Amino acid sequence: MPPVYTKVARLSELREKRGRKVTVGDDEIALWRINGVVYAINNVCSHQHISAMHDGILEGLTVACPMHGWTYSLETGEPVFGNGRIKTFRVKIEGDEVYIELPV
Repeated sequence: MPPVYTKVARLSELREKRGRKVTVGDDEIALWRINGVVYAINNVCSHQHISAMHDGILEGLTVACPMHGWTYSLETGEPVFGNGRIKTFRVKIEGDEVYIELPV
């Protein structure tokens, strides 16, 4: 079965090195544009399940939750500081449209 992608934003709407929250169904996703590449992670930190990763503190390709500092890789979702993991989503760009792959 081929992957299912859904449009979540326009590339032109994403500011470099600034997070943006989008909602897909019941899920909140944090989008980050870094050096022209878009990363998508679950917007909810695995620490206390606070929906704030789009407002996180960016350092390289990691983002820290602004509430308690738990830090995750934007590429893999693996923790750099703290425990747990944060879900990542594959991103596809077509023209000015940003899509993420949804689990089937």
